Amino acid sequence: MLRRVLCVLALLSLSACLNSGDSKDVDAASAQIFARIEAKQYDAIYDAAAPELQASMPKPTFVAMMQRIDRKLGACPKPSSPIGWRVNATTGGYFSTRNYKTTCANGELTQSVTIVLRNGQAKLAGYFAGSPLLLTD
Repeated sequence: MLRRVLCVLALLSLSACLNSGDSKDVDAASAQIFARIEAKQYDAIYDAAAPELQASMPKPTFVAMMQRIDRKLGACPKPSSPIGWRVNATTGGYFSTRNYKTTCANGELTQSVTIVLRNGQAKLAGYFAGSPLLLTD
């Protein structure tokens, strides 16, 4: 029991690392990413992304991935709110991952968006999209 209490206290102390201004920066970055997805500004998303995303794939691959999502699923509204989230505070920044489920024109899309907050800037560090439609040609 004591061990659980200590774990909860440790988690609560880590959550205090993110103040309300930082949280608003993460919210604003997420909103901007979804606005750019809706506007099909995939180059701009990649160019503004954190080094973690850019190191994970070249720009043409990212743009092609986003175009495939759009082609397969059709128009997707911006997600209203996350269905799940997790945070990770490291010496390399504060990482916030939020999961979303959206009903698009042709089916459901799940998305996982990781924003890194570093040196006062919130940037896209990771993006995952999942749908059975993405597996078909």
